[in-house]
Amino acid sequence: MLIEHVPVPDPGGHGKPRSRFRMTAWCLPPTGAARRARGLLRDQLAGLPLAADVVDELEIVVSELATNATRYAPGPYELRLLHDHGLPVRAEVVDAGAGAALIEHLLGRSLPLPDRIDDLEVGGRGLRIVAELTHGRCGTQWTRLCGTGQLGTTVWFDLPAQP
Repeated sequence: MLIEHVPVPDPGGHGKPRSRFRMTAWCLPPTGAARRARGLLRDQLAGLPLAADVVDELEIVVSELATNATRYAPGPYELRLLHDHGLPVRAEVVDAGAGAALIEHLLGRSLPLPDRIDDLEVGGRGLRIVAELTHGRCGTQWTRLCGTGQLGTTVWFDLPAQP
């Protein structure tokens, strides 16, 4: 485990946490990132009331995102899980690349096209699968990597609500 972030009290002296979310992050190796991400996700979802086919689909999603990160962006790479009241609610794959606008476009969002239209021919089918398997509950944002503090890209997807 790279880091576990627990909310800190509000500096205003009220003693209330600024955020109710907890984040856990792991480094992903450049080789075998998809396998490691699948295993970590599966371990974190074990024991939750999720149907086996849902877990299988989420493993496909995290595998696709980890594969894309190592194929198209510089490292380091991270898998992050955000927890709300102890339950995982969002998964993120983070890299040190600057591909947020292209990823949003490939996910079907209405952002301006990238400068290099040739980039659209490289791929995107896997991201469309991600959008379909997550029912559109996915996206991208700029972030800082936990391990290095570098600016990078997060591709996230929300996990199904727990009953």
